[in-house]
Amino acid sequence: MNRFLNIRNLIPALGIFLLMIAFLSSCEQQQYEPNLSVAPGGGTVTTYKSYTLASATGTTIYGRVVFYKYSTSVTLVEMGLYNTTTGTAYSSSVYQGKLAESSATVLKPLDAISGATGEFSTSKYYVINEAGFYDKLTTYNANVKVLSGTKLVASGNIGANATPVAQSN
Repeated sequence: MNRFLNIRNLIPALGIFLLMIAFLSSCEQQQYEPNLSVAPGGGTVTTYKSYTLASATGTTIYGRVVFYKYSTSVTLVEMGLYNTTTGTAYSSSVYQGKLAESSATVLKPLDAISGATGEFSTSKYYVINEAGFYDKLTTYNANVKVLSGTKLVASGNIGANATPVAQSN
């Protein structure tokens, strides 16, 4: 009988019992409602203009380029292409003039596009940090070209040269 009442056997059981009492009687467990408001400047981007990128002769790559107004000094650019080839990186830029003019003057180099996803390689958006860029977009005499090496694979007029296929205010 002495074996069962040994204090060494009671210490772990007593410790567990005291921990359970402390846990169950500790601070009230209050359920807080989630804070659904957003920090200033955060949230979704809802002002955009979207333009079509058509396949170049001999290719089947096509898609869209979307310009989002993030703020008065930041414009986000998103590109989505179809029929790209995994393992291939495509370069993209905004060029001066209409497509028909075949201008080689780059106004804004954009990020490389991953052939695996058809989207920008490094981030979902390319950031243009230029005050008023989005607000003046409809007046630009420009186009967007997507190249595989030096070969044009997709392109489309933007700004004053094309009506957006989708847009919001």
